[in-house]
Amino acid sequence: MEEDKKSTAVQPEEAPKPKPRRRKAASPQPAADTPPAPTDSAEPPAADGQSTKKPAASPKKPRAKKTTKTTKTAKSKTPKAAKTAKKAPADEAPERKAPAQESPVPAAPELAEPKSESKPEPPETPAREDAAAPTVPDVPSTPELPEPAERAEPAGTEPEPTADALAADDTPAAEAPPEAAAADTAVTDTPEQTGDIPAEDAAEPSGLVFSDDLANDKALAAEAARMANISRTAQLSIAQIMAGLEEDPAPSAGPAPASEAPQHDSTADDEDDEPQDTIPQALGRGVFGMFKWLLLVVLFVLIIAGGGVAWLYRSATPDMLPEVKVTFDGQELAPTAYKWHVPVVGSFFRRTYAETLNSSPVVLEDAISDASPDIIVTPSDYSTQLTITDADKETVYEGSVTAFRSYLFAENGTFDAKLVVTASDSAAEDSSSVTGTETWQFRFTVSIKPSVTLCTPTVQQGSVAAVRVGSTMSRTEPTLTGPLESTGFVRAANGWICYLPIPWNAETGNTELTVTADGYTETLTLSVRAASYSYKDYSTKSQLTSPYIGADDAPDAVRRLLTTDGGEIQWAVGGFVQPFLDSFDTPLLYGMTEYVGRSYSERSTNHGYGGRTSTNVVIKPKKSKDSMIVPASGHVLLAEDLGGSYGYTVVIDHGAGLRSIFYGLTALDVEAGDDVKQGQLLGTSGRTVVAELRIGTVPINPLLVWRGQCDGLKYF
Repeated sequence: MEEDKKSTAVQPEEAPKPKPRRRKAASPQPAADTPPAPTDSAEPPAADGQSTKKPAASPKKPRAKKTTKTTKTAKSKTPKAAKTAKKAPADEAPERKAPAQESPVPAAPELAEPKSESKPEPPETPAREDAAAPTVPDVPSTPELPEPAERAEPAGTEPEPTADALAADDTPAAEAPPEAAAADTAVTDTPEQTGDIPAEDAAEPSGLVFSDDLANDKALAAEAARMANISRTAQLSIAQIMAGLEEDPAPSAGPAPASEAPQHDSTADDEDDEPQDTIPQALGRGVFGMFKWLLLVVLFVLIIAGGGVAWLYRSATPDMLPEVKVTFDGQELAPTAYKWHVPVVGSFFRRTYAETLNSSPVVLEDAISDASPDIIVTPSDYSTQLTITDADKETVYEGSVTAFRSYLFAENGTFDAKLVVTASDSAAEDSSSVTGTETWQFRFTVSIKPSVTLCTPTVQQGSVAAVRVGSTMSRTEPTLTGPLESTGFVRAANGWICYLPIPWNAETGNTELTVTADGYTETLTLSVRAASYSYKDYSTKSQLTSPYIGADDAPDAVRRLLTTDGGEIQWAVGGFVQPFLDSFDTPLLYGMTEYVGRSYSERSTNHGYGGRTSTNVVIKPKKSKDSMIVPASGHVLLAEDLGGSYGYTVVIDHGAGLRSIFYGLTALDVEAGDDVKQGQLLGTSGRTVVAELRIGTVPINPLLVWRGQCDGLKYF
């Protein structure tokens, strides 16, 4: 109110001019066409043809100050004008629209009218801070409306503006910067502009109708004002963006819609009332963020690792599989199945190659002719498992390849074998080695013909022939038939052996021997040659060598022992030696014939009758009662005094039917049942000792055996 009074005192001549301003603002224009500021309303030409720029030509500083004060008074009265406009009836809106645009020049602010009117309380709108009027804090700032003159119209003649019109009036005012509002106010309040409008036009009644030219000018002015409003709005938006403003521009001086203020206040209140995070909540968010980060890192690592593993997996090709070769009895075998694990990532992840090459066993073409065939696995550092079954599906062997080397097949027939070669992690040198198994299944036929060998193709009378038979499948003893007597085959190191004693009087020449083993029969030819024997002729029988024990003169106790089976060969170690350590004489040799009373002619031709041939050796030691030793290891069958010319008799079994017999001992150092070794003390000799060596019941020359001249006994 003090501002109004001050403005009235300064410019008393402008008091009658606020009426045209109320008439112009009372025209209810559309919200889009209503000019937001007085500056735009001055652009169209006035009705009387005067230019709107004429008032701006007098920029006197004292008058500008008065204009500023007058503008503030007009702004303080704007709410009252808006309230008066709302009370106007709606049917008078068309009549007020035309006179409002008659004068393009904005009317001067009303100075004297407020004194005669009762001022209503202004609406609660945010006070606009005006830099030009800091001395009026109690008067609220109003929106910069271009024409606030409508409050001077009578209450009964003013139409009530619509909501769109009010919004159009408020929006441009809120967007107009303070500088533009001040400029508009200065232009509007210049005395030149207010003086151009006659008093009669300002007091023209509200029902006055204007001509068409004035209507066109009004439309042009409205369009120009709308374009200026749009331009200012765009400039303001660009300025806000460039300045980086984070808050909204200054609030509009006019009354804002009731619906916008609560929303803005509610949002601000929510932001202010939002509680601050506590320390546990902040820590929780930090931990959760770190967990997400770690999860992303782990996922990235897994993706990289997966790509590397996939590349390594593709690099594990079949070329990395080991090559294992197997031969059986000289024949190379083909595998029937394999399953190998190629390392991709150490021993944690491997690529498997598995394939069954043949579901049935591979049949070998060549039959196995050896009782102990060889099986070789290359390389040899793998573990092996061999299983062999016969035609009845009975397992005949199960074990490693190494142990199979000492195995002998017991019979001929067809067999199935399965060999599994394994490379395990424990046997591998490192974790990057290939592990797995490879299998061989094969079928073979064992058709073994035992070897039959005549060890002594030629042998002399009184000696020993030997026949060897290799390992047999049936494990049964081979048999030998022929003119020569034998004790049969006995076990030997690599099969069987049979010793054939050749009597002193055996027929010389070739002798046929038939050997049968495992169903195979083989005929051997033995050549017997004559031995060189000596003879003696005596004139009387008292000259005959005594004691004399012929082949048929053996006592019954000894004869019974000659027909028993012999034991294992025991002369294989050490052979034979002579039974005396010192030298001795042999008054009667093996094969020597003694004659009594032959004629000269019979002696010369070594013919005659009544002679006797020795089948043993009569030994006369150099000294009486000389010690005797065991000639070869064996088992004592008999050790006792048989009396008469036999005296103390000892029978030693050396095995394979070969036995040593000693007659005429005076003392014994062994007993029946003793196992004796070569060189062991046997007893004490008498004046003479009869030494005899037999294979079965056939005597052979002991001197040849003791001296190592019997070839047959060298095979065992």
